[in-house]
Amino acid sequence: MEHCKFRTSFGGVMFCRDPAYLDGFCKFHHKAFQNGEINENGVINERISDQTRRRQINYHGIRSKPPSYLDERT
Repeated sequence: MEHCKFRTSFGGVMFCRDPAYLDGFCKFHHKAFQNGEINENGVINERISDQTRRRQINYHGIRSKPPSYLDERT
């Protein structure tokens, strides 16, 4: 896999776009895995009550807006 295997809950279909590092995770999500913040499937640990940290993990490496395409008619 070229990109991180962490799937965000942002629409439920977006993956972290950072390059894979170890165990299929990017460096950021691998560190979260080592810290017990996510499991081997990339699911965030329910014991993390810090919403800021949950958002950091969940939204790391995604593009917040869809890519823009040029209108071929112009």
